[in-house]
Amino acid sequence: MFRRGRAIAVIDGRVENNALPASVIQRINELKQIELPSRDLLSDELLSKASVVVATICEDPAELVRTVESLLMLDYPDFEIIVVDNRHSADRRPLPSFPGGSKVHVFWEPRRGVSAARNLGIAKSTGDFVAFTDDDAVVDPNWLRAMGSTFAIESDVEAIGGLVLPLELETAPQLWFEEFYGGFSPSLRFEKMSVELMRGVDEMFPYAIGVFGAGCNMAFRRSALTRIGGFDIYIGGGTLARAGEDVALALKLVVTGGTYAYEPAALVRHSHRRTEAEFLKQAFNYGTGLTALFSAMIVRDPRHLVSIVRRVPYGFRHLTRSPEARSPSAAPSYPRETLAYQILGMLYGPLAYARSVVSMKWFS
Repeated sequence: MFRRGRAIAVIDGRVENNALPASVIQRINELKQIELPSRDLLSDELLSKASVVVATICEDPAELVRTVESLLMLDYPDFEIIVVDNRHSADRRPLPSFPGGSKVHVFWEPRRGVSAARNLGIAKSTGDFVAFTDDDAVVDPNWLRAMGSTFAIESDVEAIGGLVLPLELETAPQLWFEEFYGGFSPSLRFEKMSVELMRGVDEMFPYAIGVFGAGCNMAFRRSALTRIGGFDIYIGGGTLARAGEDVALALKLVVTGGTYAYEPAALVRHSHRRTEAEFLKQAFNYGTGLTALFSAMIVRDPRHLVSIVRRVPYGFRHLTRSPEARSPSAAPSYPRETLAYQILGMLYGPLAYARSVVSMKWFS
């Protein structure tokens, strides 16, 4: 449910005979009476220049064009769009034509992986902050203004994750993603997170990866990227480690003393996987990416091993909670084997990370 252009609640209900059930209508009426906290979006002169990076292998040219078109409709005074073609040279056909003229810049990154592509986008960007979305997402017209406003108001915030909602729920697997993962977004409340702020609040922080949102809706100050570096090229989509590069960068920021914010006013809509095979593969890949990114952290700083092991009991309880506790739906319908696919991916993650490092160092 939206009020004043912002999501305030997710309501679960099944349409019958083209009508909403009475319980849903009652909940909508209740929410209309709630007073909303004000987080105003700033005027143009208070907003700094932004760069938006879209990495792509152009699996669906129409989706990529749709993403760029949504970016061109952003209500923001000064921004650039950087599309990074991450296809192998042998596979490259011309990218589709984009509207927007000089506002859209296209570059090619031959090294495989979304991390390498995003790093090139960062290097080519000129904005005071760099935002990221994916080629299967559509951004809200106020997306960048919400990001820029938060950076301007919250001077201590170095990075932001935003709200991700489904673009459509046309197939059962698209609904399963929302049921099993609760979507990409942790809540509908603005929150600032740092090691100090979260002390005693969340026993899993900063290793509670769900609090950071998703790579299709993230932004970092340029100063933060200079301080912590870019994405880890050995993990993420397009590598043998499959996923996790977005969370890894957010984790690196907070464990080095930075403050991360979750801003639900920054809205992106994502096109979830449409088939059962794609959904289960995604569950496996997410599991792989999770333990791959933890492996990468431990390799770089072995002290993380102690911190992660200490949180294993909390993580196990979270992972194995009941479908009803996991899901925002009152009657979750995702396949029972989904959890098994994720656990198998987690078991494979450390090996996947090792294989990714070896392959990129020796065979690239």
